[in-house]
Amino acid sequence: MNTCSNINSLLLRHFENGGNAAGYLRGRIPGFAAILSDFFASRSDIERIQKAEHLSECILSLTDFGDMIPLRSEVATLEIKRMIAYKKQTDHTAHTLYLYILGVWVYDNITEIRDALDARIHSSKPMKLFLFQWTFASLLHDVGYLFYDFDRGANASSWNIYDRMLSFEYFNQYTDELSDQGKSELEQAWGTLIKTYGMKEHASNQNAKELIASLDQIPWLADLIPGYQTGLLAMELGEEIGPGLQRFAYDMASHGYDGTPVVDHGIASGLMLLKYTSIWYWLHKHSETFHPQLHAELNAKFHYYPHIFHKHVLPACKAAAYHNLPNVTYSLEQDPLLYLAVLCDELQIWDRFMSGAGHIDNWRMVDHCVADKLKAERIASEWNQPMLHLMTSEVHFEKLVSSLDKRVLNWNKYVQVTRI
Repeated sequence: MNTCSNINSLLLRHFENGGNAAGYLRGRIPGFAAILSDFFASRSDIERIQKAEHLSECILSLTDFGDMIPLRSEVATLEIKRMIAYKKQTDHTAHTLYLYILGVWVYDNITEIRDALDARIHSSKPMKLFLFQWTFASLLHDVGYLFYDFDRGANASSWNIYDRMLSFEYFNQYTDELSDQGKSELEQAWGTLIKTYGMKEHASNQNAKELIASLDQIPWLADLIPGYQTGLLAMELGEEIGPGLQRFAYDMASHGYDGTPVVDHGIASGLMLLKYTSIWYWLHKHSETFHPQLHAELNAKFHYYPHIFHKHVLPACKAAAYHNLPNVTYSLEQDPLLYLAVLCDELQIWDRFMSGAGHIDNWRMVDHCVADKLKAERIASEWNQPMLHLMTSEVHFEKLVSSLDKRVLNWNKYVQVTRI
């Protein structure tokens, strides 16, 4: 049993000394534990966001996701400027880093969850592929807030960022490792993609429904997954959870939470990630037949193999898309990655600055949860299985237990929550 401390101290000790995924990250990112310690030591919201983004960028670059950094940064800007209208809006920049760190701790420490994830991954290198999937399902699962207020026409200047990412000029920024011949063939392959399928803009849509339909249309997907040209159906592959992604996406785009149409951030995140990432895999597949030099270089340097897309990209995008679906209780057996994503999302309630009007208007009454008020330790269950033990105040205890009961089946096999 570990000595009881606050949640950040528990996590930091693991990343300073732990093995498995934490040890891998510590070995691959110079100064990882020190950067994480600085993040945990932050005492202002802006400093916490700055340090969170710095470490997140290190992690994203390690796992070939550096091109996603602009999406995270823009969502952070919108939240800092309080330009997202959701009345309960809270920080998602530090939050998603906390999710990533907490999820790695769970993977390394909670045997049953790790075994379920590894079994689903089914690889000789499950830990590395877990970190690959977990990057989608944690650090990137809230980038869809970029489009949250699309129906109101708010934040229009931010929407163009995603469209700029879907351009050859943007892709070409991340090809430094390709030879001149490889870059030339990449441009030719891109030309074929555009000539065959086009690339519609998203920022020019008129309302939330149109935007969802536009994000959902991925015609080149059929070359990767025969019979599928839409992201929402592809992510489910015939296995809906609750009402399913399509129904939920369009329900929210029609009337939102209170009659006001919104773009659900989970749905948007999953579609944005799938659409962008699938282009790289399409380019790899296309080059196998038409551009052998490019294909060889992509194989050697970026590993955009078809089985990676099927087995790891799709499930990871699905976890992002589903994570905000209400009135559904997720099970470990059904989808281990999604289960971990929702479990960590509900647990991570500390050190989040509040930007929504519902919080700001009642600032005198807010009981803000900070790391120092959330005690944590690793304990053993009555069956001698490792568990995370969290100790918190009455108000946060009630919130945690209520949300976990609603969304995460058998969560108390892995987490114990008690009142201080």
